[in-house]
Amino acid sequence: MKSFFTSTDKENGQQAAYLFIIANVIGFVTTGILGEEQPHPLVQFLWGLGFAGIALSLKSLLGENVPENWREGTTFLAAAIFTANSLTIGSTGNEFGPFFFFICLNMIALYSVSEGVIANIWRYNLLVGGVVGFLISGAGTFFGYELPESLMPVGLVVWLTLILGVGVGPLLAWNKR
Repeated sequence: MKSFFTSTDKENGQQAAYLFIIANVIGFVTTGILGEEQPHPLVQFLWGLGFAGIALSLKSLLGENVPENWREGTTFLAAAIFTANSLTIGSTGNEFGPFFFFICLNMIALYSVSEGVIANIWRYNLLVGGVVGFLISGAGTFFGYELPESLMPVGLVVWLTLILGVGVGPLLAWNKR
């Protein structure tokens, strides 16, 4: 039990990435395949916990790629992600829009500072998902735009790029260290 609480940054980053990926898979199965309106609140909580853990581990993973003042920002990013996620658990409205806008902006930032650390395929997932999600969620948050039903596959692509870029990319980067 002691080793769980005294694990290294690498172990914490890997565990957070696995948790994030598993929570996304369970969420996809419950909403996409089983037809639930939204994932179970526990899955939503674990999603935020995994994402926040990944954000906390980025400081150690990226090392010198990030300017000193941005390094301390990972703690704020993790806190903001976890808090916003906790506040939107169980909501069915558009409360998720500003939160997703913030996530997509940070996906673009992670793309820009992760060169040489995270493999390019996962970095490009960050960029594509971040830009498309930024535009769609920004239009919804600031202008009330809603994606037509015929374009819902675009939302799925953004979500998949989020999982691959934020979850799989750092996980594989930690595995190489």
